[in-house]
Amino acid sequence: MLRTLEPGDYFGETIEHYGGEGLSVVETRFANDLIIPEHEHVNAFFCYVLAGRGTRSWATRAGEHAPMSLTFFPAALPHANCWHGAGGRVLHLEFASAWLERLGSRTRVLHRPGDFARGAPMSLMRRLALEIAHQDGATPLAVEGLVLELVAACARCEPGERHASSSSSSSSSSSSSSSSSRRWLARAEALLRERFQAPLSLEYIASEVHVSADHLSREFRKHLGCTVGEYVRDLRLDFAAGKLARTGEPLAQIAEAAGFADQSHFTRVFRRKLGVTPGAYRASKRAHR
Repeated sequence: MLRTLEPGDYFGETIEHYGGEGLSVVETRFANDLIIPEHEHVNAFFCYVLAGRGTRSWATRAGEHAPMSLTFFPAALPHANCWHGAGGRVLHLEFASAWLERLGSRTRVLHRPGDFARGAPMSLMRRLALEIAHQDGATPLAVEGLVLELVAACARCEPGERHASSSSSSSSSSSSSSSSSRRWLARAEALLRERFQAPLSLEYIASEVHVSADHLSREFRKHLGCTVGEYVRDLRLDFAAGKLARTGEPLAQIAEAAGFADQSHFTRVFRRKLGVTPGAYRASKRAHR
């Protein structure tokens, strides 16, 4: 009888790293020379290999003996796996059905299995892994934005989803589109600068500027060079640095005012970004004055 695995359940030792808004990320460690019989999962998920050599097989798939790098498994797909030698360690990015339903037809690439061994999908998954490893108050925004970009990148990897630029497109049309993007991006930036301390969702920001969340995520990084979550994190750090330099407010109070979860969270993010603790930063500014 085919075994069906519930959300978050895998054939290994799992540690949850992130959960929220219909997305979850768990790290799973697999035993040496593990043979996993055919099974299926309630939820769709990506499997990103951090260490080890794992293979997978499902009906109609060729080359099942090639090692996995980044593989997508739709919900209810019967498949089997093997972990060779010293086992393996992976990140599982899992989607609740409600998250996929919210995006409708834009997630059709996630209706069938696939392997992504290079290019943008792998790059985005690496960034997602780094984001999960160093979480702060802006992480939910950053995660959702990166996941939406990951889905779009996977769609572009498929031959049927690639579209060359039409030679008949006029420069005036391109200019009009660019001008329109600048307008709603400016509104998005203004909203973030005004409310960066609040726990805004990508869906909310997108609805306020009248674009889809995946379009917002993609265009924001294209034009500003960072994700929405990274932009918010920098705004919070700039605000906190100003408070440290100009006031004697307690660190916990500054952390809360800037939108960080707590003082230790604030200290960790501040040190990672600026190379010093908030206390050392304040001391250096006082010495300079």
